[in-house]
Amino acid sequence: MIPLHRVRFELGRDCWIDIEAALGEAGAKPLGLDAPGLLLAEEEKNLLEFSSGGIPPMCWRDAGHLFEKFQLREDTDYFIDVATPYSLEDAIEKLKANPAWPFAPRLKSAFLPEPPRRWRQENGNTIVTGQLRLRSHAGVLDLEPEFGGELRAEVACRKLHYFEEFKELLNSLAGKAAELLLSYDSPVSLSFQATDEIAKSEAALHFLLRDVMSRDKLPASIEEIIARPHGRLIERVEIAPIEDIVEVDIEFVADGIDYSELKQGGPLARLFRGYTPSSLPQRESFESLDTPENRYTKAFLEHCSLLARRLEMGMAARRRKASEREARGWSVTIDEALQHDMWREVGPLTQIPANSQTLLRKRGYKDLLRYDLSLRMAMTLAWDEGTNLSDGLVGDIRPVNQIYEYWCFFMLREILLGFCAEVQGGNFIKVSDDGLQVELRKGRRSECRFEFSNALGKKAQVALFYNKRFTRSKSPSTSWSGSYTAAFDPDFSVRVSGSNDDASVHWLHFDAKYRLEREQADVLFDQEEDMDADLEGAFDYRTEISRVHKQEDLYKMHTYRDAILGSRGAYVLFPGDGIGGERMLPKPNFFVRHPSALGGAGTHRIPSVGAFDLAPGGAPAQAAAIGELLMIVLETACSDAVYDEESGMF
Repeated sequence: MIPLHRVRFELGRDCWIDIEAALGEAGAKPLGLDAPGLLLAEEEKNLLEFSSGGIPPMCWRDAGHLFEKFQLREDTDYFIDVATPYSLEDAIEKLKANPAWPFAPRLKSAFLPEPPRRWRQENGNTIVTGQLRLRSHAGVLDLEPEFGGELRAEVACRKLHYFEEFKELLNSLAGKAAELLLSYDSPVSLSFQATDEIAKSEAALHFLLRDVMSRDKLPASIEEIIARPHGRLIERVEIAPIEDIVEVDIEFVADGIDYSELKQGGPLARLFRGYTPSSLPQRESFESLDTPENRYTKAFLEHCSLLARRLEMGMAARRRKASEREARGWSVTIDEALQHDMWREVGPLTQIPANSQTLLRKRGYKDLLRYDLSLRMAMTLAWDEGTNLSDGLVGDIRPVNQIYEYWCFFMLREILLGFCAEVQGGNFIKVSDDGLQVELRKGRRSECRFEFSNALGKKAQVALFYNKRFTRSKSPSTSWSGSYTAAFDPDFSVRVSGSNDDASVHWLHFDAKYRLEREQADVLFDQEEDMDADLEGAFDYRTEISRVHKQEDLYKMHTYRDAILGSRGAYVLFPGDGIGGERMLPKPNFFVRHPSALGGAGTHRIPSVGAFDLAPGGAPAQAAAIGELLMIVLETACSDAVYDEESGMF
């Protein structure tokens, strides 16, 4: 990584764009920076002072195919100068038509041009000046001016492990989508007809191919197959000169000798009545790699290469640069694998060896079959919101909060499947003639249903909701459901009830907070000394606002817990590196709404508010802590215990 304070890139037509961070100070010219079109660069002199979460305001960094090398930072301001090929009068007219000029109108919320009286003219060009104000949305910023040229910048999130976490988040979410496909369809019902059909949604296929091409999947399976390929022993009979015969097989000699090649005399004259054959048939045994399993493997790799190249061309046509680079990397990886010598003797595929034990059981081959199933079933997957998400994940925008939110939903579903049986009745997945329909949309109830049985055989009904909306009823009701004030929609809600009709309904709520760091999560629950405003002097408004903003996530949990009827607890999910569920000092992150539970004491088992670390690639104990809480609630719902929080009415 090369930290930068100021850069200038060429745009063509004697035009350029100059970007300077509002924070920091210019230092020396960077060494070893080879960037296309770079005219000028100055390093950041005070890197440690102005870095946030390990991310400098501006830098040049190679973080892989998914990310642009020129990187800016969210919630940071920059000064922009753009040399345009227009006169001052023409430039002013263009600004009147487009408030974000010289950039595209979609940048009007980020780019604020200065008044034209502050612009200047140099060498026949008008230098447009302004400020670029990036807010809390990580992604790729297209800074291509309307008059031409090309410049793209990665807007990095203020998180120490943003680049690693984002890639892990994508791979994990893609993997869970593939598992979802396989769990809702049987491989025996899948059509294996040869076809050139590509997925209905290019972006959805890109999403699934990302999972298949992750380093520990298809590339690892190819290495396993090449290291231990499946082969078969083949025997063949060849006519060899007598001097090359090592061992004579009498059976083949009797049936395969050519009497026209007999010569009088010779070493075998006593066996052939005075004659010796010049050649004899000989049986050879050798191992061949031209098996149906290897033909299938080769055909699948060629199919993946074709898909990757089509995606590369499609993304290039849509100017999705990061996606184009990623798809090109996949095709190169597959083509290199196909160059191995073992494939030279492997013929074309004529039929799918569907009943082959090698394909079903042998390492490498069985994984290949699973990847093939995932990609083929991806052709029929219908998830409108997921497709839109995939279209955003192809490397050009990064709604990282929403991606983390989807991932957390799949994780909660996976945790519940660890001790519950999924039952019909929800609307998360629908199977139709057109394929699988996934209903997972913001503002629309999406539900998975489960059933839990304890050791005594008693059952509890469980439902997981995505973004369920709790509203105030318009008429009196005896049902503890909805809100008693305004409408609320937590990211995820879990409903638990006993099997009998009179059973109480218990709600747990979770909110995903990707940008919340470990230090910030700890601050949520820090104990502060009581301050009497009268004794401390004048009320410090700014300090109070800062404190409220700092604890906004915790306050929302209290709101859910209080406002949504039947709620027992509300919890933050964030990608930390710790484990949730700690009740005791010095760093508790679970709290029960009862005075007897202060300090971690008391017998109450279900915390009212708290936080769970849940990170992509995190320790298994993170999911286990959430599972422990859910198990307590489920076991309690199966018992005869009556919920009694407090008697709040006289």
